[in-house]
Amino acid sequence: MRYNFMNSLKMKYFKNTKKINNTLWLDKLINQLEKKSKGV
Repeated sequence: MRYNFMNSLKMKYFKNTKKINNTLWLDKLINQLEKKSKGV
């Protein structure tokens, strides 16, 4: 469920902006969220 939610977030960002910097920042943010969810 979380995975699908992250994918939908990614798609929204990719559609809104195709800037590489923003996508890289988003990937970093998602990685941090995934680590936190796994840690808990």
